[in-house]
Amino acid sequence: MNCTFADFIPGTDNDPAPTRTYGEYLARFQSNARLAGPVLFGAEFDLGTSAIAKVEGDVFELLEAGALWGAAAAWNRYMDGGVWDSGVFTCPTDAVPTPTRKVAIVKLPRGYDATKLFKPEVRASIQAHEAALKRRGMELGLSSPDIVGVRLPDPMPASMAAFLRPIDNLSAANLMLLENAHKLLEGTIEATGFLLAIAVKRTTRSDRLYQPLFEANVLKYLIEFVLRGSAFRFYAHLNSFEGADVRGRYAAASLVSLIRGGTPGPAVDALYLALGPRDSAQSVLDDLPLFAL
Repeated sequence: MNCTFADFIPGTDNDPAPTRTYGEYLARFQSNARLAGPVLFGAEFDLGTSAIAKVEGDVFELLEAGALWGAAAAWNRYMDGGVWDSGVFTCPTDAVPTPTRKVAIVKLPRGYDATKLFKPEVRASIQAHEAALKRRGMELGLSSPDIVGVRLPDPMPASMAAFLRPIDNLSAANLMLLENAHKLLEGTIEATGFLLAIAVKRTTRSDRLYQPLFEANVLKYLIEFVLRGSAFRFYAHLNSFEGADVRGRYAAASLVSLIRGGTPGPAVDALYLALGPRDSAQSVLDDLPLFAL
């Protein structure tokens, strides 16, 4: 990562060709890895296809997170100053500069408890709900989404100033920032501040399609029902729709919307074929004015 993306973040303002596809970025990453291996390990170097596939999934998620960080930072500066200063990302239609509407869009670790992001009193409501279920031998079984978007607290603490600035490259330090930015948010988010979650998948298999649907239904139940929070949106960003009936599976209705009655809504609000980081980030950026609170 340090070698391939030492000078820019794919799909953002400092990328010399920001419209490139994930496939182009990943091909360069793979080429660099294969060229570096013999230099570092000599004749013992052996990089299998399955290893490449596993690592490419992680890299795909990091490239998506880096582009989303840049888009969110442009949004935040616009919220503060009223001037759109990004040449790669387009200012969303109907965006109104409002300093209290700054956001963070961050990557979460595997197995992370996303309820840690909430303020203690908000998280306590979820814990009480879980405790009641455990008394009956059950649990809700919350799993962690890949990327989440939250409303930054106002006034914004100085420790969160990083969310106003784009990341320049994928150096070791910046990779650490992308991987750990969620820690800056822990214990600070209101019930109405959990805006969106994104399931990020490089490849598609039928058996892997159900995890995002589960995450979407559980998160919508927690935020809209248990916490009485604002409308929450769930996105699925897939690099390919081949190998499974993606559109069919993700036409599933939200269980919370069915129970609530009235007009039903989808579990996955937006299914997106993520071919390039710039356009993927712009698609989420365009939806930020949808959140009324």
